[in-house]
Amino acid sequence: MKLADHPPHALRFLLYSHDSFGLGHLRRSLNLARRLTASFPGASAVVATGSPCATHFVLPPRVEVVKLPSVGKAEGGAYAPRFLPGSMERVSSVRRALLTSLWESWQPHCLIVDHQVTGLCDEILGLLQRAAADGVRTILGVRDVIDAPDRVAQEWGRESIRWALSEAYDRVCVYGSPEVFDVREAYPFPPELGRRLEYVGYVVRQEARPCPEPIPDLEPEVLLTTGGGEDGECRILAYLEALRLSPADWRSTIVLGPMLAPEAERRVRIAAHGLRGIEVHRFCEDLPRRMSRADAVVAMAGYNTVAELLSSGRPTVLMPRRQPRLEQQVRADALERLGLVTQADERRPAEVRAAIERALSRGVRPDPISRPRLDGLDGMVEVASELLEREPQLAGAIR
Repeated sequence: MKLADHPPHALRFLLYSHDSFGLGHLRRSLNLARRLTASFPGASAVVATGSPCATHFVLPPRVEVVKLPSVGKAEGGAYAPRFLPGSMERVSSVRRALLTSLWESWQPHCLIVDHQVTGLCDEILGLLQRAAADGVRTILGVRDVIDAPDRVAQEWGRESIRWALSEAYDRVCVYGSPEVFDVREAYPFPPELGRRLEYVGYVVRQEARPCPEPIPDLEPEVLLTTGGGEDGECRILAYLEALRLSPADWRSTIVLGPMLAPEAERRVRIAAHGLRGIEVHRFCEDLPRRMSRADAVVAMAGYNTVAELLSSGRPTVLMPRRQPRLEQQVRADALERLGLVTQADERRPAEVRAAIERALSRGVRPDPISRPRLDGLDGMVEVASELLEREPQLAGAIR
């Protein structure tokens, strides 16, 4: 085994991803870590994450993952330990201790925080304070849509978050486009941010491979994905019910997601039994490649899924989540207004069926003029280069 080289003065990045639900934060952080370490000679990165799927992905060179104890949302919306016994206070104490130790031992040059301004239960507030004292550069990355504006205003009303937004971050980067959703208008960013708030485009890994055209003589394929899968059962069952309405003239590939509960997986497989032309997979590491080969995609409206679908150009039917956040519904509404996707209500199988048939009839679309920027990874490299005063390698060499 060849050990990693550590050139002198090479950059060290620390990426924080709280991850209480789904795969989106972790996948986005890994994509960022991959691009940053490939862009700056000898750079390395550690991703601190609470995702229970932290070990599901092949790591890029010079990137490691530090696993924090996982948490989830209990009934009523409060955070609770996902696996460990005991109180949330105890698990929070463990997470804080791990983060503090990681900061002191890793000594990063740049901290990149995903979504949670001060971390889960303010757990990175101390790191933000230390960053200012240690001269560590700080970047907050936020999705194109965080939640409904009134909910964000309530959450961001806390003193710690107002301080962090006003003073703790060198840059706040929006992983999106104002043409889709204008966060400056929707959310209470403090005016002190000024030019430190900028849109960098959607963060999606652009693959250097052509998008294959479907072969007309072959049976079309529809891909169904619900992201991490934790709350995907009802949408998968709605899709299967839509198939039962009449014989379908397409094949179906269903990716359940690694966080779908085993008992839910059994119910899905029982429901799929007897239906023609269905493949069921629990997990697919390279989901974008499967998207690029499908004739149409049915999905929820999580950030990473939507960004990859926009990149693929495939006809898309979205069935967005509405709880515990309205983020997916707001995103789906915005994209539908631009003519980029179609929505269907999973509570109405006939509506789902009609939407799929319309998507298949449209075929692969050329890139629409209204498609938003998809170069968020390049944008983040530019931001890091400016803050750290380091020149990146040529973009063509780092994909």
